[in-house]
Amino acid sequence: MQVAITRYRGHAGEIVQTHLPETDLILAGGGDGTIAEIAHAMLGSSCHLALWPVGSANVLALELNIPFSDARNAALIASGQTQTLWPGWLTTNGQPTPTLFLQMVGIGPDGWVVQQLSSALKKRIGRLAYLLTALRLPLAYPFHAFETCVDGRTYKARLTVISKGRLYGGPFRLFPHNHHEQPSFSVFMLHRLNPLALLEQVWASFCRKTCPTPAFTLIKGQVITSSGRQPVPVQSDGDFRGATPLRVTNAPSPLVVICPR
Repeated sequence: MQVAITRYRGHAGEIVQTHLPETDLILAGGGDGTIAEIAHAMLGSSCHLALWPVGSANVLALELNIPFSDARNAALIASGQTQTLWPGWLTTNGQPTPTLFLQMVGIGPDGWVVQQLSSALKKRIGRLAYLLTALRLPLAYPFHAFETCVDGRTYKARLTVISKGRLYGGPFRLFPHNHHEQPSFSVFMLHRLNPLALLEQVWASFCRKTCPTPAFTLIKGQVITSSGRQPVPVQSDGDFRGATPLRVTNAPSPLVVICPR
């Protein structure tokens, strides 16, 4: 067994490429962004990926029921239980080379928060740093409208979240279904910023009624694009990825991950 410590962004992928020919298991210790970087470098190989969640959010580990206890996680890895996951494939105006993501993409306010996030603050207080940065949104972010197209259907949005899983921002469930094992995504689009309109639609959904002027849309799709008159910031798995225009599709090949079946 060889242990390697990452020293800069992109270093994890370089380490993986060095060891891929001689190993059948890579244990990724870090948060969602580091794990996505490692998974990208493993794409197309037969090597298995195991997660050791030591990041600030660890949304993917929560999604896949990876134990946060070292002893239980070691037992899981030794058991060899696996799932085959279909990652997402992202390109943006600021990052034309495709980037793999395992959990989600955020467009708009979500991307702005990650762009503005202080890495030092994140190291000190973890997930709380996202909340403190988000408190600046009403005064600092312009909330530009943009278009999101899902499998040929176009919607106006102020925020779009494209997800493989159910969880958002940690343990909070935003989507009803998990698509990690399928070549598809859940897509949430916020059309209106009015909190009363959001509550009205939630209540209408609870009563099984149709909301006449929906504040948000929640659908499933496979090919998603976003663009607008103004560039809108984008993040994936907690890392800033530039700005729109954006395109999301399924990755060229699946990934085998050690996790409970």
